[in-house]
Amino acid sequence: MDKRHHKVLDRARAEGRLVRLRRTIPGADRLEGFVLGTGPVWTLLARCADHRLDGWTAVHTHALHKVRDEGGEECLTVRSLSRRGLWPVRPPGADLPLDDHAGLLAAASAAYGLLELHAELIDPGVLRVGTVTGLRPRTLRLHEVDTEARRHPEPAEYRLRDITRVDFGTHYTDVLREFAGPRP
Repeated sequence: MDKRHHKVLDRARAEGRLVRLRRTIPGADRLEGFVLGTGPVWTLLARCADHRLDGWTAVHTHALHKVRDEGGEECLTVRSLSRRGLWPVRPPGADLPLDDHAGLLAAASAAYGLLELHAELIDPGVLRVGTVTGLRPRTLRLHEVDTEARRHPEPAEYRLRDITRVDFGTHYTDVLREFAGPRP
């Protein structure tokens, strides 16, 4: 990401401006929302779609390619959120380390229960949803939940370096958590 885009990112974080992020990952979703923090490993975004907030997303900071300013208080999304008492956007309730790959995953899982994990470089379009049950220096164990809110019998193992995006506190994970119940 060049110097100009860093300035847009910093201004968006400081002023609560809506942004659209493009990443260097081929075919990766463009993400729209409010930048809540940046660190050497992760950038945290309050996701926004169709003028509504939908949880938080952490993406690799080094994978950011372009940051487009979508507007401040004058834009429709901010005006809509403001009218509903949802702007300025609040950070998640958990302390999330943006300088530690495994630390963010552990903190987000502890606070929100279910995470959406994306490994876009190896499985584009595939979403893994589950609870982190173990972390090692290079891997994590994820007790997955399927699309019908059924827990898999055993946790699966994934390499930390393959995870390019983490979503949590979304409507989707809230519904799955409600029907899947607590992890056995």
